[in-house]
Amino acid sequence: MRTYRNISVATTQIVEELLDSGTPVAVRDATTREFIARQTRLERPLERYLFVPGRNNDVFAQVAETMWVLAGRNDIAWLERYLPRAPQFSDDGTTWRAAYGPRLRNWNGRDQIDEVRRLLSEDRSSRRAVMSLFDPARDFVQSKDIPCTNWLGWIIRDDLLHMDVVLRSNDVLWGFSGINSFEWSVLQEMLAFWLGAEVGTADYFAMSLHLYDRHLDRAARIAKAAHGLSPYDFGVGRAAFRTPWPQFDANLSRWFELEAAISAEPDRPIGSLGCVDDPLFNGALTLVHLRWASEIWSDVRLAQELGKLPPADYVAAAYQQFGRHRPGILEGIPQPPIAAFVAAVADAGGELHSSLKAAIKRLHAEKNRAYGGAWKRRGELISIQPNIARKVDRLEALAATSARMTGESALDTAIDLLVYVEKYRLFLAENMMSGTFLPSDASLPLSDHDANLNQLVDQLNLTPSGRELEPIVRDIAGVFERCWRRAAGDAPVEERLALATVLSTMSGELLAFLVDRDRAAVTQFLRSGFLP
Repeated sequence: MRTYRNISVATTQIVEELLDSGTPVAVRDATTREFIARQTRLERPLERYLFVPGRNNDVFAQVAETMWVLAGRNDIAWLERYLPRAPQFSDDGTTWRAAYGPRLRNWNGRDQIDEVRRLLSEDRSSRRAVMSLFDPARDFVQSKDIPCTNWLGWIIRDDLLHMDVVLRSNDVLWGFSGINSFEWSVLQEMLAFWLGAEVGTADYFAMSLHLYDRHLDRAARIAKAAHGLSPYDFGVGRAAFRTPWPQFDANLSRWFELEAAISAEPDRPIGSLGCVDDPLFNGALTLVHLRWASEIWSDVRLAQELGKLPPADYVAAAYQQFGRHRPGILEGIPQPPIAAFVAAVADAGGELHSSLKAAIKRLHAEKNRAYGGAWKRRGELISIQPNIARKVDRLEALAATSARMTGESALDTAIDLLVYVEKYRLFLAENMMSGTFLPSDASLPLSDHDANLNQLVDQLNLTPSGRELEPIVRDIAGVFERCWRRAAGDAPVEERLALATVLSTMSGELLAFLVDRDRAAVTQFLRSGFLP
C-alpha cells in the first residue's frame, strides 16, 4: 500500500510512478500505463481540493457532480452544463445508466447511505457497513457506462470513520483526481458527522490504476511542475458539513433550487440569492455562482467578489482556476493565508531554493550537536570517505534501476552527499597553509564550525544544468573513485582538495536536478521539521 498525505500529493506522485514504471497495456482502442491491484491511502481525505500545476482540473464540475450524486440523480441535461463531456459516457444521451446517485440513494427501494448510517449508529463496531454500486443483474452488458467504483466500505475504530473504495478501473487523472477522491470524501465527512465520529483515512483499491497514453504529455508536465505546496499548509481552512440527517434531503432540494436561481441570474453579489443552512453546501453554491458570473463579470468585479469570501479551501481553488486564464485575479489577494499560498507557488523557484538551503543548514546543525566529530574521528579513509561512499553507492543503484529508494529518498541521499563532501573539503582545507576557499578570519578548525559549512551551502547554485540523472551520477561516482585512490595513495592535500571541489560541484548539480524534477520531495523535506 502507498500512503500519501492528500489527493494533491497522491496525484503528482502516482503520475510520476506510472510514467516511471507503469506497465504498458492496450485496452480496447486505447493504450495505458498501468498498475494492477494497487492500494492507495489518503491520510487527510478532507484536504479534497486539488492543487496540482498542469492538471487543470475543473473545481466547478467536481462540486456539481458531487451534489448531483448525493441527490440521487442520473440526468445528463443538468450535469452537462458543468461537465460538457458527460454525454460521451451515456448510451442514450439522456441518462447515465450506471450513475452512482440512484444506486446509493435508491437501490431497489433502499437508501444505502441511510442504511449505513443507521447500522453504525446502532453498532459502532460493525464490520457490515458496505454500499454496493456494481449490480450483477444489470452490469454484465455492453455499454459505455459500467460503474468504475464497485463498493464502498465503512468502519469505525477509535472514533475514526475509515473508508474503503474498491474500483475495477481507475484513471488517475479523470477518475481518481478528477472526481472520485472529491465526491467520496464528501460522503465520508457527512457520515462521520451523522455518527459523531472524526474522519479517518480513505483507502482506494483499484484493480487497474492507470494513465492513458494520450495524457502522457500532460502527465510529464504535471511531474515536472509539481511543487508539493498546499493551501492547507498556510492556514487555509474548509467549510464543514453541518446538516443533521433529518434535514439532509430538504437542504439538498434547497441547494438545487438556489443553483437554478443563480444560473438564471448570476449578475448578483455572492450570497444575495439565498443560502442553505450548511457551510459545505454554501461553499458549493458560492463556486456555482462564481462559475456562471465569471462569464459576465470583469476581472475587477470578479476580484472584488472573491475578496469578500473567507480564507477557505474552496475559495483558494476558485482563485487557482480563474488565475490560469485571468492572472490579474491573483494580484492583491486580501485573504492572507490564500495570498501566502499563491505567492509561494509563484515563487516556487527562488524562494524554494532559499528555504531548502536554510533547511540543509538547520539539519546539519542538529546532527552536529548530536554526533559532534564522530564523522571524522578515525580519519579520512576510515570515517570520512566511507560516509561519502555509501551515498554514492545508493545513487548509482538508483540511476541504474530507476527504482525508488525505501526509507531514504533520492533527495535525502543527495543532500547527505553534499553535506559530507563539503565537510570533507573543510577537513582537507584545515591542513593547508594558505589558499583556502573561506575568508582568512573563518573560525578554526574549519570543519568544527557550522558557520563555515553554512557559507558553502549559501554558495550553492541550484539552477539545473540540463543534464539527466544517469550521467550526473556516473560522473560523481568517477570523481569519487579518484578521490578515494588519491587519499589511499597519500596524494598531496592540494590535489585531494581540488578533486573534492569537483565532487562538490557535481553534488550541487545533482541536487539542482532533483529539486527541479521533484518539487513535492523538496516540500516534504521542508515539512520534516528542518525549518524554524
